[in-house]
Amino acid sequence: MSVLHSIKWNYLGALFKGVSQLVVLAVMARLLKPEEFGLMALALVTIKFGSYFSDFGLSAAIQQKKEINDTDIQASFWFSLIAGLLFCLIIYFLAEPLSLFFDTPELAPVINIVAISFILIGVSATPIGLLKRNMQFKFLSIVESISYLISNGVIGVLMAYYGYGVYSLALAYLSQLLFVFVASYFKTRHSIRINLKISDYKHILTFGGGYSVASFMSFIGSNIDHLLIGKYFPAAELGIWNRSRNIISMPSYNLLVSITGVLLPAYSKHQHDKQQFSELYIKSLVITGLFLVPVAGGMFAAAPQLVDVLLGKNWQNAVMFVQISALFVPIEMLASVAATACSAIGALSTQIRIQTLLLSISTPIMLYFALQQKLELILITLAVYYWLRFFIYLFVFGKRLEIRPMVHFEIVFSQLMGAAWVGALIYLTAHYCWRLNAFQLLPIEIAVGGVGLLTFVIFGPAKRVREIIRSFLIARKTSNELNTIARTVLKKGY
Repeated sequence: MSVLHSIKWNYLGALFKGVSQLVVLAVMARLLKPEEFGLMALALVTIKFGSYFSDFGLSAAIQQKKEINDTDIQASFWFSLIAGLLFCLIIYFLAEPLSLFFDTPELAPVINIVAISFILIGVSATPIGLLKRNMQFKFLSIVESISYLISNGVIGVLMAYYGYGVYSLALAYLSQLLFVFVASYFKTRHSIRINLKISDYKHILTFGGGYSVASFMSFIGSNIDHLLIGKYFPAAELGIWNRSRNIISMPSYNLLVSITGVLLPAYSKHQHDKQQFSELYIKSLVITGLFLVPVAGGMFAAAPQLVDVLLGKNWQNAVMFVQISALFVPIEMLASVAATACSAIGALSTQIRIQTLLLSISTPIMLYFALQQKLELILITLAVYYWLRFFIYLFVFGKRLEIRPMVHFEIVFSQLMGAAWVGALIYLTAHYCWRLNAFQLLPIEIAVGGVGLLTFVIFGPAKRVREIIRSFLIARKTSNELNTIARTVLKKGY
C-alpha cells in the first residue's frame, strides 16, 4: 500500500473520529461540570507522564527497525507489559501524594482507576506497532473510530447521564484502550512466547529509549499548561481550558496522528536516500498543513459559535481560550511532522536539545505568570514556545537535508494565507448573518469555510498542494475524464 493511499485511509478515519469526538464533547459538556473535566485532565496528565516510559517507544521501534523477527516481537511485548505493570503500581501508590500536590483530594480515586491504563498501553504497543509497520491503517482507523464511539459515545455518555461524574470519563478512557488492544492483537496474533535473551532487547530498547525521551520532552511542552493551571488555579479553570483546547486539538491531533502514523515507517524505508526522504518530508508538511492551519483559522473566527454549540451557554468564558488555542495548536502539530522525520534518521538527540533549551526558558516565565494568577499570559507564552520550536525545527532539519529556507517559507506562507482567507470568510459570514443563532450559523460557517478552502487550493498560492493531488490521481490510474479535470482545474498557478 502506498504512502499516499495509507494517508487517505488515515485521513478518513481521522475525519470520522474527529467529528465523533466533537459530538461526544457536546453531549458530555452538558452532562458534566467543568470541575469534573478538570479532574480527568489532571489524572490524564499524570498517566501520560509515566506512559512515555512504560511504552518506552517500543511501538515506534517496531516500526523503525529494518527487519524484525519473532524474538524482537516477543522482547517488545514482554518488556512493555512488565513496564506497564510496574508503572501501574507506582502511580497507584502515588495517587494520594499527587492529590496533595495539586491540592485536590478528589483526584486520588480517579488516578487509582486510570492507572490501569499503563497495562493496556503496554500490551497494545507491540500489535499497534506491527499494524503500522505493515501499513494496515485502514484497519486501525476503523478500530479506533468504532472503539471511540462505543467507549465514549455509549459507555461514557450513559454513565454521565446516570450521575457517575468524572468516573464516566475514566471508564470510557479505559474501555477504549481495551477495545483497541483486543482488536489489534487478534489482527496480528503475534508471538507472546516468553523471551529471556538480553541481546534481543538491545535494538528496540536503544531506539525506543531515545524516542521515548524525545516524546516525553514533547509531552512536557504540551502539558506544562495543564500542570501549572492544575496546581495554581481551581479545577474548574482547568476544565474550561481543557475543553477549549480540545475543540481545536481533537480534530488537529487526529489528522496529525493519521499522517505521522504513516510517515514513521515510510521515513524509515527511505532514511538512507536523502533525496527521496526530503521529498517525502516536504509532501508531509504540505499535506498536514493544508488542513491544520486553514481549519484553525476558520475555528478562530467561529469560536463564539463553536463554544455555544459544543459546550453550551454556561461555557462562555471558553471563547477566548478557543481562539488562543487556534493560534498555536496547528503549529504544535506541524512541528511533530519534523519531529517524526528526526526520529526516523536518528536525530533524536538534536530534537531533545532543542526542546530542553526552549522549555528551560519558557517554563520559568509561565511559572511566574501562574504565581501572579495571569492565566492569559501563561497561554500566550505557551503559544510563543510552540512557534519558536516550529521555526527552529524547520531551520535545523532543513539544513540537515539541504532544503533551501525559501522552500519552508513558501510552505508556511501558503498555509498562513489559507488560514487568513478561510478565517476572513467565516468572520464576514458571522457579521452579515448576526440574526441567526449559533446552531443555525455554525453549519453555514462550516460550508463557507469548506468552499473557501477548496477555492484556495484551486486558485490560491497552493502550488505544491496541487502538484501532490495531480501526482496522486495519476498514480491511482483514475479515469481519463478525472485526469483531464485535474489537469485543467489544478493548474500550476502560484
